[in-house]
Amino acid sequence: MEYVLRDGVRLAFTQAGHGDPPVLLVHGMRCDHTHMQPLFEHLRPRHRVVSVDLRGHGQSDGPDHGYANWDFAQDLEAVCTELSLTRPIIIAHSFGGGVALQLAAERPDLPGGLVLLDPGVRSTTERRAELGGVITGGPGADPRRFFAERLFGPDDPDALREEICDAMMAGLPERTALAMGQTVIDFDSAEAAVRCRVPSLLILADRPFTTPPTIASLGPNWRIGQVVGAGHFVQLVAPAQVNAMVDRFIELVRGTSSRQASSGANG
Repeated sequence: MEYVLRDGVRLAFTQAGHGDPPVLLVHGMRCDHTHMQPLFEHLRPRHRVVSVDLRGHGQSDGPDHGYANWDFAQDLEAVCTELSLTRPIIIAHSFGGGVALQLAAERPDLPGGLVLLDPGVRSTTERRAELGGVITGGPGADPRRFFAERLFGPDDPDALREEICDAMMAGLPERTALAMGQTVIDFDSAEAAVRCRVPSLLILADRPFTTPPTIASLGPNWRIGQVVGAGHFVQLVAPAQVNAMVDRFIELVRGTSSRQASSGANG
């Protein structure tokens, strides 16, 4: 692992490959960069790929504070700046998708495109109704049971379910988990998705967290895909499906960029 330093916090990352556009991989809450490994291996022969550990996760530092969505988004901005990632395609899973949305909404000049893997893009009311008690430590909260029942489907391998649930339960100190849980509850991802104007692809699981009303509100810059036979960890359970959609999306983004460059030159 290598490191970028932002405001005293070491942010760990691994990188490989060459080629444009560069790709930045962002994992979800209670996970780390290894949960993006199939995409890392798939993309590295043709792209420069950087896979990060968010603050508080993996080999990155876990400060006592700084777990608001914008803190994470500024971390990604720092990684892009320090590593000279120009207009990267940001591929983000779950919680990481909310971070990527925040960055794209506030800094549309930075990402060349977004790919969000089963993020919870929906109203704050819908989010609180399902997640409020679980991720903020409410009475009777049983995070492991929630993870096992909500994040996995009948077609997911049992061994993967157990492995990921074990990792997620051990992945964060309680104070960090509670702070991030509050961030999930507070962040208006539906509003950020509407404000997002960069080319974006939403890849849904069999039983997605993103709701139909939110999808209906998205602008023409959004494309929608859905895997067959995979729960929340679509990139691990159905990598061939996800990789194919990502490849096609990057091809489309490249085509749009080429047409815009040609139009500007002719103008």
